[in-house]
Amino acid sequence: MNIKKAAELSGIKADNIRYYEKIGLIPKIARKENGLRHFTDRDIQALQFVKHMRDAGVKIEPLTRYMKLVIENGDVEIRKEILRQQAAQLKLEIEEKQRAYNYLTYKLEHYDEVMNPIEENLENQEF
Repeated sequence: MNIKKAAELSGIKADNIRYYEKIGLIPKIARKENGLRHFTDRDIQALQFVKHMRDAGVKIEPLTRYMKLVIENGDVEIRKEILRQQAAQLKLEIEEKQRAYNYLTYKLEHYDEVMNPIEENLENQEF
């Protein structure tokens, strides 16, 4: 199948598929005689796997290392460690977002006492 169909089936934009292939995140895609990519069901499975991992918050560089280990049947413990590191990083990001959310929620709940006086002090200033 062509890249348009692969994009549709995998949920990954065609440009991203090309990029993923270029950086080695996914295996090289076979080409037809005319040079166009020809995706197999196995390629689609790899793309879907990558999409799920990206949706789970795994960053490109660690996922590239992870995928190379998978393809080469590499050390499972190293793969697990990559996932542990990514999970820890995601947890930190969630905690940061939670603090930001809590801050904004507080500001909204106490708008008249907290935000309004600050804003009044900032009014009529030149930018």
